[in-house]
Amino acid sequence: MTDFDVAVIGSGFAGLTAAITARAEGASVIVLEGSGELGGSSRLSGGKLMGACTRLQREAGIEDDPEDMYRFYMGLNRFRLEPSVIRTLCERSGATIDWLQDIGVAFDSRVMTSGEERAARMHITVGEGMAVSQTLVSEAKRIGVEFALGMKVDRLLVADGEVVGLAVGADTLSVGAVVMATGGFAANRELVSKHLPLLANEDWYWYIGAATSDGSAFELGAQVDAQVVGGGRATRLITPNFGNVLEGGYLPGWLVIVNGEGRRFYDETSSYSVTQPILEGQRAPVFAVFDEESKNSSSPDTVEATKKVSVGKRDGRAQKWVKAMLDEMVERGRVLKADSLEQLAALMGVPEQRLLGTIEEYNHDVTAGQDSHYRKRADVLRKVQTPPFYATELRMAHVALTAVGLRIDSQARVLADSGAAVPGLFAAGECTGGVVGDVYVGSGNSITSAFVFGRVAGSGAATWARPDIPSASSREMDLPS
Repeated sequence: MTDFDVAVIGSGFAGLTAAITARAEGASVIVLEGSGELGGSSRLSGGKLMGACTRLQREAGIEDDPEDMYRFYMGLNRFRLEPSVIRTLCERSGATIDWLQDIGVAFDSRVMTSGEERAARMHITVGEGMAVSQTLVSEAKRIGVEFALGMKVDRLLVADGEVVGLAVGADTLSVGAVVMATGGFAANRELVSKHLPLLANEDWYWYIGAATSDGSAFELGAQVDAQVVGGGRATRLITPNFGNVLEGGYLPGWLVIVNGEGRRFYDETSSYSVTQPILEGQRAPVFAVFDEESKNSSSPDTVEATKKVSVGKRDGRAQKWVKAMLDEMVERGRVLKADSLEQLAALMGVPEQRLLGTIEEYNHDVTAGQDSHYRKRADVLRKVQTPPFYATELRMAHVALTAVGLRIDSQARVLADSGAAVPGLFAAGECTGGVVGDVYVGSGNSITSAFVFGRVAGSGAATWARPDIPSASSREMDLPS
């Protein structure tokens, strides 16, 4: 006789979704949260999801296809992800967003393009991650999920190779199945250095999630010889050294970005899904260049209007690229200032003639009304011609999520080093690897993964713990009609 059918470790989106799903299918469920607050890093997120064939898309007249989403996702990641896992993500994404609506999560009626995808797939929740988390907690409590706060699980209990419980210190809990949803590891700099070597010595480093993202999944997974995959993968956002100011991964279009050779190398309004791999291939340091006119005209309205994607002004929140902030950073020495472009090149340490040629050609394109090299939107082009001139270094130093973790299969079962599924152990969310690839596909990539595989894990755990519950194969699948 077990204490609970299913135990879920972690209360972010993946954990809460798994708990709701397992409980709705008839299992008794407890969620163990190591901190004193529910929600994990998920509650701090923007609450955006991506999905194909949703009700919201149909209502907006958007035609989409999970197969197209799958091909785009895999192609952007050079097919270096497991097809069965990504097919599950794409094929169940739409129904998962519909399910969230059904349990009370509020969505904006707009469905937008956030990356480079063909169809608009970004779904915007009302109230961001905090509101979504509160809705999930309310639904879980309504249907009878139990919660235990301040319970940091340190051991899995295993009998004859099967996970049969867990422990917090001397306290043990007997369960039929465990779902690990412990989050990432970006708050643990030792693990960051181990798994994300590019960030090992980054002095601008900032993780925008919760302090509870300490990588506990690695220690728990090691107890059952679980595979770890996704080495080196994390979603990093481009940022100047203006402190810990969260403004998303989109830059205002009036910036001119050059590499250490003084040359432009991409469309500055590109989505962060492609900005990261592009910048990783450039000679450092990388700088944003602008002039006095652009600085003086930069306001919250003009900044948002020149971004590739904007879902609205950030009222009451600090912004990086507005005049007041830029002036402050000039005073603090974090934005370089010069009376001529020649002087600016010297301060930047880039070849003078290359920078001058880059700006001359760019200004010519502005006059012509077309970016002849990178096809940046004509309406955001601004000349760099009014002194003084400015430059600030940019780095991919702010971490939104980590993507190294336990390997799961398409059924969210944790896989051991032998390749076999660990009996009774499932996982979802940021503690898993192999779902988010080298390229972050668009706004909502990781959150959609948390919800989709949270549902898969919750259903699988309930079925494992309670054989009398119909298996997923005998129920209606979350496939588009």
